[in-house]
Amino acid sequence: MKLHNDLWDYALQLYARPGVESACLQLQQEWSLSVNRLLFCCWLATEGRALQAQQLRTCEASQWQHSTTEPLRVLRYQVRTQRQHEPELERCYQALRQAELAAEQVELAWLFALGRDWPVMAPVTCGDLLLQNIGQYLSLEAMEPKPGLLAVLQVLVQAAAGPVPARQVLQLQW
Repeated sequence: MKLHNDLWDYALQLYARPGVESACLQLQQEWSLSVNRLLFCCWLATEGRALQAQQLRTCEASQWQHSTTEPLRVLRYQVRTQRQHEPELERCYQALRQAELAAEQVELAWLFALGRDWPVMAPVTCGDLLLQNIGQYLSLEAMEPKPGLLAVLQVLVQAAAGPVPARQVLQLQW
């Protein structure tokens, strides 16, 4: 497993763009979507690769997400709430934040290994492929296309693929 890879670098760069962190956290908290899966969908599109949803469902990264990343996040949220009344918990909270980030990096390393050899698609624009990948991921998660969800996705799509017309995202179906 290669922790420092093209997907990790891409994820850090995309996440740092204006509005992306906030949009990703909103997608995670309000719709229970995986930030890493969304970033993976974006990276695949820049590489010219389509998401293979069934492989994503059963991969090591998914197992790791459920067994390690998500439980760390739950613990961090619990400590975050408690530290408001117990400031001494700040060090514990920061350690959990670092552990969660390290777990996410492992998860992204497995996603990178999974997707790097998927075939490159015939000439398809990055924006179209990105919408296709996100649509497949949302279908896998049994999400329904709701205006609020699509509006937040618009921020991520624009940051990842450039000026994709808003109507394309708002009309996204899966």
